[in-house]
Amino acid sequence: MKSKLKKVLIGISIFVMIVSVTYNVLLILKVNNQPWNIAFANANSRDTYFTIHNVKQAQSISKGKGIKVGILDHCFGYESHKDLYSGAVDFINSPYALNKSNEHGYWMANTLKEIAPECEVYALNTAASMDEDKRVTAMINAIDWSIKNHIDILTYSQRPISDKNRKRFDEAVNKAVKNNIITTFIHYDNPNNIWPGQMVDPKYMEKGKREPDFSILQYDYNTLRTETYEKYKKLKSNISDGNDTPYYSVSSTSPVTAGFIAILKSINNKLTPDEYRQILKKTAYKTTFTDPFTLKKVECSNVVDIGKAAVYIKANY
Repeated sequence: MKSKLKKVLIGISIFVMIVSVTYNVLLILKVNNQPWNIAFANANSRDTYFTIHNVKQAQSISKGKGIKVGILDHCFGYESHKDLYSGAVDFINSPYALNKSNEHGYWMANTLKEIAPECEVYALNTAASMDEDKRVTAMINAIDWSIKNHIDILTYSQRPISDKNRKRFDEAVNKAVKNNIITTFIHYDNPNNIWPGQMVDPKYMEKGKREPDFSILQYDYNTLRTETYEKYKKLKSNISDGNDTPYYSVSSTSPVTAGFIAILKSINNKLTPDEYRQILKKTAYKTTFTDPFTLKKVECSNVVDIGKAAVYIKANY
C-alpha cells in the first residue's frame, strides 16, 4: 500500500514539475514578446516535405547557395531574426510589420530555409494593409526593386489579386519574368508564374484560366503560434486521433516551391524561368496520398521530386 502511494506521489510531483516548467517558459516568452510555440512530437512518422518531395537527395547536391529569394509579405520580425535574412525593405511604410511582428513572413522565411538553407532571403514588406490598392502598389515597387537588385526568385503567399488590380500586377510580374526573375505565387494563374497547387483531389484543385503547375505538400510540421493552434484545434474537432495532425498551410506552398527552384538555380543559374518549370515537370511523379487531416486517399499528379530534378539539371545542363 505504501509503495503504491509512493508511486502516486512521485507521479504527482513529476506532473507538477512539468506544469511549472512549462508555465515559466511561456511566461518568459510572453515577457520577452516572443511567440508561444507548440510542436508535434511525432511529426517524423508522417509524410513531410522531405519524404514527399525527396528534399534530402536534392540537398546532397545543392542547398541554394548564392540564390536571392524575395518574400512579398509582412510580419517578418526582422529586428529579432536578422541572422535569417540577407536584407529587408519596407515598401508600405509599416516598420512594425517589418521589424517587430514575428508572424506570417517570418514563418514563410523559415519554411524557405528548411528547403534551401543556403539561399539568401530578403524580407520585402508589402502586405501590411487591408487596402488592396496600397498592397499592390507596394508589391509593384518591390518587384521593380527586385529587378534592380538582381533578385532571382519572388514568393507571394497572401490573398488573390482582384480583377481591378490584376492588369497592373500582371504587367509588373511579366516584366520581372522578362528580367529572369521566377515567381512562385499562390492563387495566381498568370502563365508566366510557376503556380504551386496542393496535394488534393483534382476536383478540389484551385481553378483559374489554367491549372496549377505542381502538387506541393500543403501541411506544415513546423512549430505553431498558440493563437493559430487554437483555431486549428477547432477545425479538427470532429477528426479522430487528431492530436498530431499537421497544420494546414496553403501559404507554405509558395516558399517551398521557391526553395526547390533555388536549389536548381544554384546548380545552373543560366536557364529561363520556363526551363526550370519544364525540368520540374519532366521529373515529377504521380502518387496516392493519404491526407493526414481527413485520412482520405487522393490521386495526385505533377508532384515535385526535387531530388530527381537536381540530378537531372546537373547531368544535362
